[in-house]
Amino acid sequence: MIDSYKKTQAQKGVFMSSISCFKSEEIAEKCWKIENTFFGSTMRCYCYLVEGQDYTILIDTMLGGGSLPDFCRTLTEKPVKVVNTHAHWDHIGGNFAFDACYLHHREIPVFLDSVNYTKEQIFENAKRMVTEEYRELLKIDDFIDSKPMRIIPLYDGDEFDLGDRKIEVLEMPGHTTGSVVLIDHKTRLAFIGDACNGNTLLEFPHSSPVIVYLKSLLRLKEHQPEFDMMYGGHEITDTTIIDEAIETVAKVVAGTDARCERPGMFGTPVLYAAEKVKDGFERVDGKRFNMSYLPDNIFGEANPKHIIR
Repeated sequence: MIDSYKKTQAQKGVFMSSISCFKSEEIAEKCWKIENTFFGSTMRCYCYLVEGQDYTILIDTMLGGGSLPDFCRTLTEKPVKVVNTHAHWDHIGGNFAFDACYLHHREIPVFLDSVNYTKEQIFENAKRMVTEEYRELLKIDDFIDSKPMRIIPLYDGDEFDLGDRKIEVLEMPGHTTGSVVLIDHKTRLAFIGDACNGNTLLEFPHSSPVIVYLKSLLRLKEHQPEFDMMYGGHEITDTTIIDEAIETVAKVVAGTDARCERPGMFGTPVLYAAEKVKDGFERVDGKRFNMSYLPDNIFGEANPKHIIR
């Protein structure tokens, strides 16, 4: 399917480089994992297409390389609604190829911050992350600029009724204050964005306090009987990672965690809850879940007020 897609796009004159930007895998009935082909194993980016009887939802849009709407049309003929788990650029980069998106209401300020990146900046960042074989093939016109688009706010407990399947919205503050988990009850899959994985980052200005994240994990645990697998933006795990996460984060709140200091996303020191290997994300003890955090953001409010500047 990927080869035929590439050929079709070239014939239409809309495929802008000599590489296929996407590949897909059907992970359940009418449910596909999509990823960019040009990133290596150190920078996996996933989004998910879930088709219903009436319409399809696209969960996140990755970094924005290539024509994601065209690729979605190779998998479904139904209209596509974009739903974002949160508003970091590696999850909303392809949004601007669509007209609207659904996003938790507390993520809108994060979205507005993320769209300050220019196409040129995104292209240069992508070139640093792609595998060597694709570095010279990647073109700036494979990426799109941000543009005005309609944002439809989401709230905890909202539901996408696709006709023959329902996707539940579960509020999950932590990584960001407006992160959500989407539960497909038909296939028993949870789409979690960056809410719970081996390198969960709570080091951002818009991350929730650690105590709030612990409450989110305990609530996710209550929903654990409803799904069997967790499909994230960069990792795929079974549900046992939730128990590891609760155990690890509870130690941070109690002050008994490893407090492993490492450089954070912005180059400044952050703390990791569990000791991790020197040049990777893996934990020294072999467990999967880990979390970065700032020592002054362990306790705080669940829903801090927005500051409009």
